Amino acid sequence: MTNDKYIQENKTKTFKKGDAVEMFNCLEAEKGVKWVCQTDSFKSIAGLEVVFLEGFSGYFYTKFLKKT
Repeated sequence: MTNDKYIQENKTKTFKKGDAVEMFNCLEAEKGVKWVCQTDSFKSIAGLEVVFLEGFSGYFYTKFLKKT
C-alpha cells in the first residue's frame, strides 16, 4: 500500500498536488475531462512515475498526463 511517507520519499517534480491535468493517448482519456492531482507525482515500487488523481481509483502513469 502506498502511503504519504512513501510518496514524500519518492516524489518527483513533474506534478504537484492541486495541478489540473488531462489524460491523452490512453484508453482512459476523454476529450475535455480535467483531473486534479491528489498527490505530488512519485516513483512507484515498479519504478514508474505516477500520481494519484481525485476521483480516479488507484494511481495513474504520468506519461499519459499533461497540465491544463
